[in-house]
Amino acid sequence: MNAVNGKDATLLSGDLKASIERLVAGIQDTLKYVVEEKSKGFAAYVLVEDDAEVLKEANQKLDGLLQCFWIENHIAGTIVLSDILRSIQGQTGWIQGLSATIGGHFENSTLDRLKRVPGAAYDSQEVAAKITPCFEGTRSTLLANVGHWMSGAAAAGHSPPLYVLDGIAGIGKSTIAITVAQRAAGINSLGATFFFSQDQDDRKKSLGFVHTIAYQLARYDESYGNAIANAITRNPEALDKVLMQQFSLLVAKPLFQLLQSRVTPLVLVFDALDECIEPDASDILRLIITSVACLPNIKVFLTTRPELGLRSKYMGTKDANVFHLQEIEDLIVEKDICLYVNHSLSSSAMQEALGDSYDSKWEPDQETKDKLAQMSGKLFIFASTAIKFILDTCQLDPEGQISRLLILQSTGASPLSELDDLYSCILQSAKPSKHAEIWLGRFEKIVGAILILQAPLSAFSLATLLDETETHLPLNFNLLKETIICTCSNAA
Repeated sequence: MNAVNGKDATLLSGDLKASIERLVAGIQDTLKYVVEEKSKGFAAYVLVEDDAEVLKEANQKLDGLLQCFWIENHIAGTIVLSDILRSIQGQTGWIQGLSATIGGHFENSTLDRLKRVPGAAYDSQEVAAKITPCFEGTRSTLLANVGHWMSGAAAAGHSPPLYVLDGIAGIGKSTIAITVAQRAAGINSLGATFFFSQDQDDRKKSLGFVHTIAYQLARYDESYGNAIANAITRNPEALDKVLMQQFSLLVAKPLFQLLQSRVTPLVLVFDALDECIEPDASDILRLIITSVACLPNIKVFLTTRPELGLRSKYMGTKDANVFHLQEIEDLIVEKDICLYVNHSLSSSAMQEALGDSYDSKWEPDQETKDKLAQMSGKLFIFASTAIKFILDTCQLDPEGQISRLLILQSTGASPLSELDDLYSCILQSAKPSKHAEIWLGRFEKIVGAILILQAPLSAFSLATLLDETETHLPLNFNLLKETIICTCSNAA
């Protein structure tokens, strides 16, 4: 318990206290079992060589309890990895793996036959360009709940293999997913990830899903890699089978026994399933429920919008813990968004964002920050978009940008009505004061084409298609950085 040693108990979160209580109870139960096995008591028992197997079993139980405690609280953010590593320095086995990297485990040309989707990984450039992790200190209650679920059988209560986080657009599902993935990876418990995206052709279909999961699992552990490579060698036609057979032949059968021997669960994170086209999305969800989540010591964290076709499937399974993000208490969300807004509009954060152009008088007062947080409702996407709008380096007018936002009037028509008003405000502000008609005509032509195509194109391709000069495209996009993402200098 060195990780919390010396800390004021009154400052520990309720979730951390509850986790410590579960750990202590588990240790007591294990020691009680040992004492009952030997009438002479534990102190005498540990000296008896003939009972080594009983002692070994007890040590394994204690090791499992500690590992699950660390997983649970690292995901929750209540204990950071550096604290754990300092506390367990010198120990061996699984704990040593916490500080080790997983690169270079297994190099085998056979694995290159897997048609993986590199951009679907949580740490790919494609994902990093669009999704950022939770701001420090936010979503703590939810992440504690996820950590408790992830820690598995050693934790008290029911812990199903599937955790579904659903919610409306812009509420922060992907931000939570990437946070869970990062923290699981930090303690070497992340097996594979797939972040779906309707903007990327290879990330909105089921075609590369199983191949990507198999490849990432092979890179996670050398023995997993050997097993999967051997499966491909023995049965190469498995690479082109239908989804269910692919998973069975490439993942489930080769890894079943290896997964069964794990002490702690292995986590798989799948984000934004609703952005996958149909019927692919339904096929993948069926695979997750009937096959992936049925593997031993596997935990699947899945996020999606509550689309009717998907919702009916995951709500109908008993092996899923479903959390509706929009139903989280208003007070908790408001506190998280306030924390984010206060930091983003602090003098240090504004100076970092605006550089030498920063003026100290631009920092808004607390009342203004509170109003912006209140306007966000439960939508983190509103808060983050508003911050980008305020700190726009093209405008360099934080005071004016804030004033434009504060005059927005909520209609209360739907949870997204305020977001519509925000985007309208951004579009109005992007319009130049001179030659507006020319700009608007070009804007309608370029952005209209992007919306109709619904697929990323390079700036060169888009300019050729529209018979526009390639240099004109950035001039339109630079004023709309809050709403349009350009992944590189020649792509939109």
